[in-house]
Amino acid sequence: MPIILICLILVYAGLAVFAWLQYKKEGVRQHYPLKTELAILAPILLVHGAVLVLPVLRDQVLVMGFGYAVSLIVWLMLTMYWAGSFFYRLKGLQLLLYPCAAFSLLIAVIFPGHYVGYKISNWPFILHVSGSLLAYGLFGIVTLLAVLILLLNRNLHKHRFSPFTKFLPPLLSLEKLMFQGMAVGFLLLTFSVISGTFFAEVVFGKPVELSHKTVFGILSWLIYGGLLLKRNMTSWRGKQAALWTIAGFVSLMLAYVGSKFVLEVILP
Repeated sequence: MPIILICLILVYAGLAVFAWLQYKKEGVRQHYPLKTELAILAPILLVHGAVLVLPVLRDQVLVMGFGYAVSLIVWLMLTMYWAGSFFYRLKGLQLLLYPCAAFSLLIAVIFPGHYVGYKISNWPFILHVSGSLLAYGLFGIVTLLAVLILLLNRNLHKHRFSPFTKFLPPLLSLEKLMFQGMAVGFLLLTFSVISGTFFAEVVFGKPVELSHKTVFGILSWLIYGGLLLKRNMTSWRGKQAALWTIAGFVSLMLAYVGSKFVLEVILP
């Protein structure tokens, strides 16, 4: 698996270079070859997905070690980007997504963590984990959109109409897409929080414990819920909304991936 992950890192790094070179040419050509990019990405996602699924099918366990969890979340983010590009204008997202994917997988290779497997026959647990991972992937995309909003907002406020500004979709479109993704992610996170808190004995086989995972998970749920509520009541937008979106994802990362890193890498 590490060798294949290294190959995937190189491929995603190559896609990052491809996206940035096309962005540099945008001022001249005014046309980003999205179909070419998606055609290249599709077989890569199939290989990446096979690397993740085959161990599960072979051993009949859900692998949830640190390195595996990171690579799975990266794959979900990339798959959501690939599928979403057919329905939404996600231009500009690839400038951040591919470098983040390559860097995240590099971290997974350097710090693989321990092999932790859970029987896939426990369907309540599988549903809980699936909802959590989907929420992670979607909020990862939402967070990258928030970063693009901050960069675009800064350029517009400084009246700097750079090629980067022209390359991205309009600010209002990015914000609308961010909150739409957040709404779907919030539903998934709500399912995860409820199943992991109120039905802990069914999901985990033991009562819920007040751990940092529970605290940060609920905190991220409150942040995203507050953002959506304020957006619905006041049409809130702009820099502060983007910053709180990033804060919600940081809290979400600390809830699961952060705890995996500490327990499996720092304190093995």
